[in-house]
Amino acid sequence: MVNGLQLLDLLRETENKMLHLHRAIDRVSSEPDFKESVSVLTVVVRDYQLQLDKMKQALGKIEIGGQQQQQQQQGHNNEIH
Repeated sequence: MVNGLQLLDLLRETENKMLHLHRAIDRVSSEPDFKESVSVLTVVVRDYQLQLDKMKQALGKIEIGGQQQQQQQQGHNNEIH
């Protein structure tokens, strides 16, 4: 099981890789000899973006110091009263 800090590290690492891929794509996209490479890099970037989205969703669900649980309990208590 991955904790929040590990997930955050994975998120940062993935964003960093995507930044490098975007730079590489920008650099070679104007070269006709690299059309196939640009296509492959674009697919890789899409895969990384999907991973980022999943990690961000998972981070949003993690409780930090019980704060999310307290908010849920308060909302539930307000519904009861």
